[in-house]
Amino acid sequence: MDTSPTTDTPLNIVVVEDSATDFELLTLRLKAQGWAATFTRVETPEALRDALADETLAAVISDHQLPSMTSLDALAMVRAANPYLPFLVVSGTIGQEVAVAAMRAGADDYIMKDDLGRLTPALRRALAMGAARSRQREAEAKLVESEARFRALAANLPGVVFELQGTGKELSLVYVNEGCRRLFGMTPEDILADSRLFLELVAPDGRDQMAKLLGSAQSPAAYVNWVRNVEPHPGVTAEWVEVAARARRLPSGTTIWDCVVYDVTPQKSAEHELRHSRQELRDLATHLTKVREEEREAIAREIHDDVGSTLNAVKFDLAWLRAQLVDNATLGAKLKQMDQLVDSAIHSSTRIMHDLRPGILDEGIVASLEWQARSFEQRMGIACAFRCSHEDIMLDRDCAVALFRICQEALNNVAKHARAATVDISLAATDARLDLEVRDDGVGVAPGDMRKMDCFGLRGMRERALSLGGALRVSGAPLHGTVIAVWLPREGAAHRDARQPAMAS
Repeated sequence: MDTSPTTDTPLNIVVVEDSATDFELLTLRLKAQGWAATFTRVETPEALRDALADETLAAVISDHQLPSMTSLDALAMVRAANPYLPFLVVSGTIGQEVAVAAMRAGADDYIMKDDLGRLTPALRRALAMGAARSRQREAEAKLVESEARFRALAANLPGVVFELQGTGKELSLVYVNEGCRRLFGMTPEDILADSRLFLELVAPDGRDQMAKLLGSAQSPAAYVNWVRNVEPHPGVTAEWVEVAARARRLPSGTTIWDCVVYDVTPQKSAEHELRHSRQELRDLATHLTKVREEEREAIAREIHDDVGSTLNAVKFDLAWLRAQLVDNATLGAKLKQMDQLVDSAIHSSTRIMHDLRPGILDEGIVASLEWQARSFEQRMGIACAFRCSHEDIMLDRDCAVALFRICQEALNNVAKHARAATVDISLAATDARLDLEVRDDGVGVAPGDMRKMDCFGLRGMRERALSLGGALRVSGAPLHGTVIAVWLPREGAAHRDARQPAMAS
């Protein structure tokens, strides 16, 4: 947008002239050509200095030869007060050498008094150039302010800001801020003098790898990010840094990478501590699970060896008493009732023993899961099918118990929440892994349900799988059923698979 003054713009113009007649002739010529200006005549350095104090001054027109000064003297005073103020020389005696000297000193133009027809276009051109110089000065001032603001902000960032310039695979460091003192113990001057150490510290896997990485993503607005461990070095406090870089292409074809380095050592330390804490919790959960299974086995043995034997002895004694009191109908009926109570206690203890430590596990995981499916179907009245990729799969005890308990908990969830009509259990084995899947056609599960605080069953299944190096996934959608899938590695497990396909139950 052109904001330079025009002839109808009110202007304040100073004319340096010792001749009142020449001054009047000049002003009449400008007014006749439409200039709406206020003209002030001065003829001494003091008067010119006072006139230059007026901030509304638009231009200075000066004669060359005055009693107290020349146009070059007036020009020096004007440029000292305002380097961008338009200045024209109008004279009848100026020579070519003086005119050239005036132009070199900063005059916008010179006009001979016998050729005042050139005055209007020369003045218009000088005003336009002055306005352009003023806009340039404002733009330069804003640029300086912007650069100062950028450097102040960059200096106070918690990381290091730097710029790389590249053409092809070559990269050179062109800027680095004061943050390098805090992070790497180096001054910007030292880094710019020899950038090799700095680039090796922040490069993903060495400087060549960084050049390759940045060179492969030089499209406009390309973004690259990496995290790396910083090797110990004198003055370097960071152990882990994260580098973010974005490319921009200059008109010359050169690519500039604007980069920021953050010290992520605290985050990495926190992540390490969190992983360590999680592993400790997982180890503790594994230990507690193992202890719980051992306690279950011990309790099951005690029930079998002690309670079971005692109940059987009581049953034998009741049978002996019934034989001795065969003629006493009243006592016989009572003994029969007591015998039924003992049978109920034996049945309950047997059920509790199976829940604590299913003896079916001794028959192998395939037989155990098949029995579990059949028992669930009989107990809940829900059709439950079991399929396996092999007739027999030999596993170590921990793996077998984990699969059995996960399947048991999955079927318990179906019974409690799914409202399903059918359940499918499948077990597949390879040399490397085992895959167990329990699928139902019930009401399904919403994503938020698996994040509820009281989902201890799901957490327990997941922890069992993780403790053995596997994983568990729960998927499904409302009204589309639920799938619980778990896989476990078979490394270290003694296994001997029967290669004949198993029959579906």
